[in-house]
Amino acid sequence: MHLGPTHHERFYWRDGSTIFLVDNTLYKLHMSLLEPHSIVLRDMFTMPAAASGSDESVREGDSDERPIKIGAPFTVRKLDNLLIWFHCVDSTVLDVSALTDILELALFLQWDTARHFANQALKDSGLTASHRLSLAISYRISDWIEPAFKDLMDTPPQTFTTEDSMLLGQHIMMLIMTTQAAIRHHRLLVAYNPLKL
Repeated sequence: MHLGPTHHERFYWRDGSTIFLVDNTLYKLHMSLLEPHSIVLRDMFTMPAAASGSDESVREGDSDERPIKIGAPFTVRKLDNLLIWFHCVDSTVLDVSALTDILELALFLQWDTARHFANQALKDSGLTASHRLSLAISYRISDWIEPAFKDLMDTPPQTFTTEDSMLLGQHIMMLIMTTQAAIRHHRLLVAYNPLKL
């Protein structure tokens, strides 16, 4: 039997203004609180409404029957994490995975305060150099790239793990290995061929 969308148990506010559908879950949110923080949301709700067909009295987002449907990169888990942070429901549940969700949606929504929060919280979370470089590349955190790469240069090759390889991918792992080998070779050349003064 097909079950229709269900109200989110936490983020379907009875006094909310706009209804969204993510996967099979309905959210009713206060757009007056969210819009000022996000360029994308602000633009979305200042655009003229599209023609709605036979029933123009009900706009998208005004009822459960006509919610605003949002797809990738949104999922229920990712939107929940963003809203948990925004509403300070329980920020202690925001682990590295949740912070990464917030960062991804913040970039998509052009939500600067959320992006800055996630950046700082991830920076303070004790991530490995591989994880930091992977996030920096994926989510355009330019000031993380050089420090993470330098840390990887100082990492003994025998200590790299399968997780490091999965995070960075074959191309970057090969770049790190070849760079480390070139540095070792250069150091040997200097050691055995000291400069004559």
